[in-house]
Amino acid sequence: MSSEYRCHFDNLLILDFEGTCEKDDHDYPSEIIQFSVCVLNTRDKIIREDVSFNEYVRPVINPKLTDFCAELTGIDQDTIDNARTFPEVYNQFCAWLKEHDFQEKRFAIVCDSRQDMWRLAQYQFLLNKQPFPTIFRQWVNLSLYYRQDLRMAQQQDAAHQSLIERMSAFYNIPNEGQAHNAMDDCSFLAKVTKRILDNGTSVNINESLKCIAGSRNVPFNVDPGWKSNFASSCKVLEAILPLVSFRMRDYNYEVNYGKCHYCFSPECTGLEHKQYPNYVYEQLKEPSVFAVTAGLMKE
Repeated sequence: MSSEYRCHFDNLLILDFEGTCEKDDHDYPSEIIQFSVCVLNTRDKIIREDVSFNEYVRPVINPKLTDFCAELTGIDQDTIDNARTFPEVYNQFCAWLKEHDFQEKRFAIVCDSRQDMWRLAQYQFLLNKQPFPTIFRQWVNLSLYYRQDLRMAQQQDAAHQSLIERMSAFYNIPNEGQAHNAMDDCSFLAKVTKRILDNGTSVNINESLKCIAGSRNVPFNVDPGWKSNFASSCKVLEAILPLVSFRMRDYNYEVNYGKCHYCFSPECTGLEHKQYPNYVYEQLKEPSVFAVTAGLMKE
């Protein structure tokens, strides 16, 4: 085991969101309702028990949780009704970063997949008509390290289990929290991140967002059942959302941090779609609620 972690960043902020949702409806305009962060200090090689961020968020588009969402997340309506809206909670988060001296370029966000940043966060800032913040434009996608470890162990990924369940089994780390509770998920993912670092793996930012991707220039046929199929919905949302995620190697924080990796322009805020998917909208049997709610469809 290496005496020092192979990681440029002083701290890894393991982040997880929970969002409003409805069963079998991936066209639902999801708003963030829980915003949680755990801290892994890479210099001291510890998960900070004394520092964390956990706030519930009051949704605006659909202020009443669906029965499915309440059961899935364990979040009750009273908790949501008494919470602050997302802009307020995001400001709290920024103040928390400053309070604990987490400086940009000295920390990295860690998520279990691309969904938190590419889909949930991007959509939330679109709903609020706010530019997408630099600190969220790049992150460590933990699932990519997990899949790398699977390949090295010559194991197949288990089917019909959540990513967290599969990670728990592979790394032999018990998941003692409540499923779909963002804070509990963060605590577990912090342990997985630490295990990966303890094993001597170099951990760096491996995913980011950009405004234009060649893959979006290739038309595709929209699955008529895309709203109820996760994989098909991701393909549609990749076309609909202004910023697209992509994987990176050899990330250079001095050059790449906070920038769109296509245009490198500070004006690229994620509020303008530079590859408007007219052909996708033309194929939809009915307008996308997800797109219409965020003002992504042109009149």
